[in-house]
Amino acid sequence: MIKTFLTLLLAFGTLGISGWAISAEPLSNKAIFDDGYPEQAPIESMTLSFEKLGLSKFKLDGVSNSTRVDFTNRLDKLGKKLTLDFSYTTSPSLIGRVSHLKIFLNENLVTVLPIDDKTTPIGTVSERSIVLNPKLIKDFNQIRFELVGFYDLVCQDDYSKTIWAELSKSSRISIDRQSLALESLLEYFPAPFFDSRDYNKVNLPFVFASQTDENTLEAAAALSSFFGAQAKWRKAQFPVQINTTPTEHSVVFATNDNKPDFLLNYPDVEKPTVEIISSPTQRYAKVLLVLGKDTAQLKEAVVGLVFGYKVMTGRSATIDAISNLPLREAYDAPLWVRSDRPVSFDEFIEYPTQLQSEGYRGLPVRLDLRFAPDLFTWRENGIPITLNYRNTPVEQNMLSRLNMLINGKFVDGFILDNEGGKTITTDTLLPLLSEFNPTKTRQDFELTGLDLTTNNQLTYDFNFAVVKTGECSAIPAGGEFGAIDGSSTIDVSDFHHYIAMPNLRAFANGGFPFTKYADLHQSTLVMEANSSVNAISLLLNFTGHLGAITGYPAHRLDIQFPSNQLALNDKDIIIIGKPDSFLNSLAKDSALSVLINNNQRIVDQAIYNGAYDTKGAEKIKVNISSIGRLAVMSGFQSPFDSDRSVVSLIASNENAFALLTDALLNDDKTAQIMGSSAIINSQGIKTIKTDEQYFVGHVPIHTLIWFHFSDRPVLLAILSLLTLLLISFMLWRVLALLTKKRLSEGDQA
Repeated sequence: MIKTFLTLLLAFGTLGISGWAISAEPLSNKAIFDDGYPEQAPIESMTLSFEKLGLSKFKLDGVSNSTRVDFTNRLDKLGKKLTLDFSYTTSPSLIGRVSHLKIFLNENLVTVLPIDDKTTPIGTVSERSIVLNPKLIKDFNQIRFELVGFYDLVCQDDYSKTIWAELSKSSRISIDRQSLALESLLEYFPAPFFDSRDYNKVNLPFVFASQTDENTLEAAAALSSFFGAQAKWRKAQFPVQINTTPTEHSVVFATNDNKPDFLLNYPDVEKPTVEIISSPTQRYAKVLLVLGKDTAQLKEAVVGLVFGYKVMTGRSATIDAISNLPLREAYDAPLWVRSDRPVSFDEFIEYPTQLQSEGYRGLPVRLDLRFAPDLFTWRENGIPITLNYRNTPVEQNMLSRLNMLINGKFVDGFILDNEGGKTITTDTLLPLLSEFNPTKTRQDFELTGLDLTTNNQLTYDFNFAVVKTGECSAIPAGGEFGAIDGSSTIDVSDFHHYIAMPNLRAFANGGFPFTKYADLHQSTLVMEANSSVNAISLLLNFTGHLGAITGYPAHRLDIQFPSNQLALNDKDIIIIGKPDSFLNSLAKDSALSVLINNNQRIVDQAIYNGAYDTKGAEKIKVNISSIGRLAVMSGFQSPFDSDRSVVSLIASNENAFALLTDALLNDDKTAQIMGSSAIINSQGIKTIKTDEQYFVGHVPIHTLIWFHFSDRPVLLAILSLLTLLLISFMLWRVLALLTKKRLSEGDQA
């Protein structure tokens, strides 16, 4: 009886689940499923070279006898086959019957390769292909090589240079991965759309039902900047599709009155809603639905998702209300070093042991630092750091060191103390790259130092000395540890903010001036109504890039279509579009007409002065589309506010928008952008000066005077002399008045 009851209960439960699924995906959509779901889960094959995986240490020796290569596995993938293809060369001095190479997968010994000194000719490259057990694959994986090398059985010196083996840089990992049909749960979010286990660039299509309005674009821009903030160094790209059925992980925006065809019969919503479903044609592809009664609710749905996803569960979530989110303060982006107080190293760490190094030649401690690009560092020696560190005891009279590097270049060094466990405190400076003179090229700068416009890597490398304790022994004792204390601080709170503009380097690498406020609440973006998918994709790639810079979604970016009533005062402005595309329906005296005419002047100067070196370029009027696939990135002072800036991203035709995306997302190309205008074509990037320099920010008046006259010593001398004369005259007048008063008081007496 009990067994029968349980059977019936299970049957009713199954029916209940089926009924729920059907109500969420209505039967009226049946035509979509006519082809059925694929029986076999798709399997993809990928090959990753050791170099691409970031391996930098290919040579093993007697002391530093191991190296490792790391790779990851996505949440929605199952490793089916793992092959290690590698080649290596060993020292001819190694004794074959005792020397060998051990290989570990996630610290599981998988094979031992003997070194045969009798049959292998000297200098021969040994090639191996080893199939590893895919059941050992985890989210984060490590393959480790360890050399056990002997050149003498009687008198072995592990520090001898005759012990070595070197892996080939062509070595690689091949893996077959089967797609998994994940449950449609918000608990996984942001996976599988962004998976922290995946080190590849994020490629996430955004699907719209039809042409977009300002509200929809603002919602999409906020979401793309969120994914960009998650991706960080991986980069993120967002292809745009109109009214298509997703076949890969995608985001779809839909309102009750404007849905893609595959969602036509999907239930309407009354409140902002986010939901995860499987693609109707590809069960292994997840679709993030951003739903609203109208386009205004789409923005609310996105804001609710990016700030509340950590407490969302199940397949669907409705945003009932959003508390007033405070406006971000200037320079408080989560990924930036704060400007209002000293910042401890603890605030930069991403995993628990990041500030610790283990071993004689352990991995260095690395921290990523990004600063406000407009820090005023004129005549400053560097940025102060209070460094606290400790280490295990070192040998007396042996120099063990801690080296400090910035962007791979040596900055400072410290001798390690032999009193183990004692915390040492020292004050040091990070040198700076000065960029206040825009007429200089990068070759004019001191190459060792911080670049305030981009991301910097601060490195602390512990180097423990090796002690030779006997005739045949020169190995470290083992157990060497060094740690940078999290209480160490970096302090830019005494620096002002002042920068010469236009500065496309600060824009391309640091998003400045728009990222001054991480939520972009003081920025306006202008683009055409009914923009093409390429232009919208550039918008989303740009906002994703800004999210990677600040670590915060740009949910307050104001997006406007051309209008005679457009208000652009007290705003930093971004323009995306094609030349002459905004002026057709605008009054000549409107604010936007003034802005576009200024932009057209800059673009003309960039093209003709820069590309063709033609004098009087402002008088030349040629349709830019005749030039072909060309893009121009330009910066200039806002015609509405002297403290505000404009940056335009102009493409000569539809295909040229990709040039701008590539310039922002390709680090090698981004590094080439500087000055006030950049001409971008398929052959590269050329930067030129097209407009007058101006300054934004604030410094004390006396500093301002000295700074602007520092390169004009004669004028500075004259100004100083006039100032002294004025002060002397004022003192003389004061003394004369005091004397007169004293004399008058004497006469009265």
